[in-house]
Amino acid sequence: MDLARFLQIYVIQGCFALFFFYMAIVVLRRGKKKTNLYLSSFYLFTAIGGLINIIYANIFVENIVYILHFITYFVLCYSLIFLLIFTLILIKPGDTFKTKSQVILLILAGILLLGLLLIPNGIQINQTTNWKPNWSWSFFLYSVLVCSVIIIVPTSYYSIKIYSKFENQHLKKKWKYYLLGMLAYFFLYYGTSFSNTLNNDSFRLIWSILSLPTLISLYLIYYGVGRQLE
Repeated sequence: MDLARFLQIYVIQGCFALFFFYMAIVVLRRGKKKTNLYLSSFYLFTAIGGLINIIYANIFVENIVYILHFITYFVLCYSLIFLLIFTLILIKPGDTFKTKSQVILLILAGILLLGLLLIPNGIQINQTTNWKPNWSWSFFLYSVLVCSVIIIVPTSYYSIKIYSKFENQHLKKKWKYYLLGMLAYFFLYYGTSFSNTLNNDSFRLIWSILSLPTLISLYLIYYGVGRQLE
């Protein structure tokens, strides 16, 4: 296993998994309101994705590796929908963003992400790729389009809208931390997706190093809002 892959899987994603499992527990301990449940689900799904990725790193059966890699990516992308719903609950009154709407969003995101399976030769991960994921540009573009339009753009828009509504400077400062952590996670999503598509060892190593600071940044999601969820 080369240095870039070792760093990305065991150092970066291993730390992510442990950190997010811990944060999921911390948020749930603050109560079981919907905001807590969705924020905790965001952390939990991200942790599960990182854990699965570590598990299959030393498996060399093509079909199993393909399935586990897709599940990993699906779970990591799906975690984003919980962040969107969390944000929408904060900005919209309970009577305008009901449970039914939340369920529809969860189902819609799941169906669209499963559409990745329909892309011919979307993922190659076998001995010829040295067991590193190699995505087609069609797979990459579909994923980026779905996650950007359905999740990332709305989440960013409503998060900025919430920030602009705050008059209290302390609350604005806290929410700014949340924004930074959120953008760091989006940065990680785009960078990792592009790295898997480009499939260049030099870029993978550079990206693995650039990804390290996001570990600190992602704590800001909790620091910005999670500690205030009572």
